[in-house]
Amino acid sequence: MADRNEKGQFIKGWKGGPGRPKKSREERYYGIAVSAVSFKQWRAIIKKAAEKAERGDVQALRFLADYLLGRPQQFIDVTSHGEKLPGVTVYLPEIDDLEAEPGATGEVSS
Repeated sequence: MADRNEKGQFIKGWKGGPGRPKKSREERYYGIAVSAVSFKQWRAIIKKAAEKAERGDVQALRFLADYLLGRPQQFIDVTSHGEKLPGVTVYLPEIDDLEAEPGATGEVSS
């Protein structure tokens, strides 16, 4: 890779790539979605998903979790070969109305 040095860093003077495409297409899709569903309709959709999730519908549960909590980030271990790294701290922001399981410490285990 001619655009990076031996440490994987971009070399001085590298111009970069084309970057992210214009957001106009994304904004058009968002505008269509917003105009197609009213707040009243969205509330009904969320209530229905909550009812289904309470009855054990896994798709409804995932749908709600994705919107309320966000999808979890996925990480690939490329440095430790699965060994526990000493001194690694995971920051978990406080979330209102979420109770931790008894004994939960927030530590990462392999």
